[in-house]
Amino acid sequence: MGEYLLYVEETPWAFGGSRRPLGQSEYFLLGVPLDSTASYRTGQRWGPEAIRRASAYIEFYSLRAGFDVDEIPVSDVGDVAVVYGDAYATLSRIEKVVDALASTGRIPIILGGEHTVTLGVLRGLRRAGRTPCLVVFDAHFDLRSEYAGSRLSHATVMRRIIEDVGPERVVYLGVRGFSPEELDYARRRSEVRFYTVRDVMVMGEVNVAASARKDLKECKQIYVSIDVDVLDPAYAPGVGNPEPEGFTSFTLYELIHGVVDRRLVGFDVVEVAPPHDCSDKTAVAAAKTIVEVIAAREASRRRKPS
Repeated sequence: MGEYLLYVEETPWAFGGSRRPLGQSEYFLLGVPLDSTASYRTGQRWGPEAIRRASAYIEFYSLRAGFDVDEIPVSDVGDVAVVYGDAYATLSRIEKVVDALASTGRIPIILGGEHTVTLGVLRGLRRAGRTPCLVVFDAHFDLRSEYAGSRLSHATVMRRIIEDVGPERVVYLGVRGFSPEELDYARRRSEVRFYTVRDVMVMGEVNVAASARKDLKECKQIYVSIDVDVLDPAYAPGVGNPEPEGFTSFTLYELIHGVVDRRLVGFDVVEVAPPHDCSDKTAVAAAKTIVEVIAAREASRRRKPS
């Protein structure tokens, strides 16, 4: 397993402000400072550092779970050594590192970086023997067949993932900005299930979460990918592609606790772009999001199975 260290670099900041040995943790946290395919605003490569820095100064107590998430050991292993300008090579490195660490039974927490990194993580999990369904919190579908002449970018990543795992294993929450091509693909492939921001506002968080759980009832494992632009720019201004009419922090965390359970085998939080952030609002929201996902899984594990 030690060969994964060839592709990992130490970082000056650690998530939560302290470093725990890998052997003491069920979760490992890995940064991927990648923004090679950014199409509007760049700077996602500084996202992992900003999230770590913000995490050192926020409270880890979860109101919804009712306990302090700081009690849950998380080992911050550092950042993937990104090959700048070569997203394919970087995804290969992500795949190898995630495979090596997830094969030990640990749960990956990935800090982006642009959303493209999710493809490498899922391929690494598959190599480690995990084949989860995917829950995507995102303002965008990312379902273009190609973008700016490339088949691999933050705008096409979910199309590539669906080609790997199948559309019936993907559920979206919070979509509101997409091209006609993407909407046609999602509707034509009816297995792609999605809930727009308007659906959530009309139905309410509780009902949408219940519906999403039904969509996922046959899944033995789930992976959650959270593009922070699912939040409204008022709550997360520092993202690569901001889109108005997004979630509040309350709505995001309510849905996380309504959907995430003991089946979670990994998650990522991506697209934080610190050069465009305002008073670290986006980095703080991202750090708290990580806390709430861990809290939701651990709360589910502590409950007696029904």
